Amino acid sequence: MRYVIAGGTGFLGQALSRELIAQGHDVVVLTRGRARATGGVRQISWPDGDDWRRAIDGADGVVNMAGAGIADRRWSAARKEELGGSRITSTRLLVGAMQDAETRPKVFLSGSAVGFYGPQP
Repeated sequence: MRYVIAGGTGFLGQALSRELIAQGHDVVVLTRGRARATGGVRQISWPDGDDWRRAIDGADGVVNMAGAGIADRRWSAARKEELGGSRITSTRLLVGAMQDAETRPKVFLSGSAVGFYGPQP
C-alpha cells in the first residue's frame, strides 16, 4: 500500500514512516524542505508545485501531521495563531487535493499536537 504523510519529517512522522516501511508499504513524505529520498522514504516538497498532488492521487491513505512546531518558540498570541493557521491550511490543501484526485485515498487521518499535558513521571 502507498501512504502519503504530511508532517512526516517530524518526531512522530519519522517513526510512522519507519514502521510503515518495515511492514513493506511505500511511503511518500510531504516536506516544506528540499525533496529527497532517505531511508526508503521518498520526500516531495509541498505546498508549491504539483508533485505532491500527484502523489496523493491513487494513494491508499493520507496522514496529516503537518503544522508549525509547537515547542519551537514561546506561545504568544501571534504564535498561537500561526500554530492553528498552519494546521488549518495544511488540512485544507490536502482535502482539496484528495477531492481533485482521480483515484481518491481510502483513508485520511489528520491530527495535531496542540495540547499541553504537564509534567509526566
